[in-house]
Amino acid sequence: MTLADHLSAGRTSNLDLLRVVLAACVIVSHAWPLALGPGTPEPLEQLTGRSLGGWAVLLFFFLSGLLVTRSAERKKMRAFWQARARRIFPGLGAALLSTLALACASGAAPNMVDAAVWFLRAFTLLSIEHQIPGAFAGNPYPSVVNGPLWSLFHELTAYGLCVLIVFSGLTRHALAVLGLVLATTAITYWGGPLPGRLAVFAPLFCAFLMGMAIYRLRYRIKVTPALIFAATLTALVLPGVWSIGAVCIATLAVVLCLPQIKLHADYSYGLYIYGWPVAQFVMHMLPNTGPGALAILSLAATFPFAVFSWHFVEAPMMSRQPVQV
Repeated sequence: MTLADHLSAGRTSNLDLLRVVLAACVIVSHAWPLALGPGTPEPLEQLTGRSLGGWAVLLFFFLSGLLVTRSAERKKMRAFWQARARRIFPGLGAALLSTLALACASGAAPNMVDAAVWFLRAFTLLSIEHQIPGAFAGNPYPSVVNGPLWSLFHELTAYGLCVLIVFSGLTRHALAVLGLVLATTAITYWGGPLPGRLAVFAPLFCAFLMGMAIYRLRYRIKVTPALIFAATLTALVLPGVWSIGAVCIATLAVVLCLPQIKLHADYSYGLYIYGWPVAQFVMHMLPNTGPGALAILSLAATFPFAVFSWHFVEAPMMSRQPVQV
C-alpha cells in the first residue's frame, strides 16, 4: 500500500498510539535531569547525540507536518486556525492552572499579580517564564515548573509557515517542498551558530518540512518492510541533522505496517503538558527517587491528568462548531 492508501483508508489509528508513546518517551527522558539535576545526560543522548525526549519531539513535528498539511489543504484559513486554537489553548490553560497549583503546593507563594503575569506569559507562548520562585525548592531541578512548554511556540510557528507554503501553492510542486527540506537541513548543518530561538527551531522545522514532503509524495511512497530497511540504514549512515528524516520515515513505516490499534481518546497532549510538573511534584513528595523509579511513578501519576484533560477540556472544545461568518 502507498502512504496515500493508508491515509484514505483510515489506517492511521496507530499514529494516535505513536503520539502517546512519544509523549511517554518525553516523560521518561526528563526523569533523569529531574531526579539528578540539570545537565544530567538523558537516555540516548550520549549514544546518538540527541536524547530520547529530543527524538520524540522531532517525531512530533514530523507527524504534525504530515497531518497539518492535509488539514491546511482541506480547510479555509479561518477554519484551520480555529481548529488549531481549539486543539492547543484550552488544554494549555488548564495545564497552566494545574502547574501553578502544584508549584504552590510545593512551597511557592507568588502574589496574585505575579501569578497572573506568569500565566499570561505562558499562555501566549511568546515569552514563557518556566520558573516560579520557591517552587520545588528542595528538588534537584528547583524552580522550573513546566519545561516542555517551550516547544509549543515553535509548533505554532511551524503551523504558520505551513499555511504560507500551502496557500502559496508550493505544496503542488514536490521539488519545491524537497528543496525547502534540503535548504533548511543544510542551513542547520553548515550554517554555523544560529541566533536564539532560530537555533532551536531549525531542526524542528526540518522534521516538520519532511512531514510535509512525505505528504506531498504520498502517492509515490510504498509503505513496505523494504522502506523500513532503507530508511533505517540511511539513518545509521547519515550524520547529525541529516539523519532526522530517515529516522522519521522509518518510524512512520514501522507504525503503519503494524496491526492497527484504535484508541478512543488522544491522551498525548495531556501527557506532554502535565508530565514535567507532575514529575516535579513526585520528586517533592518522594525525595531521593532515582530516575528509573521517577519515570515509572511520573507516568502513572500523569496519566489521570491526561485523562481529565482530554475528556473534560480538549475533546469538548474540539467538538464545538466553528464560528460561521
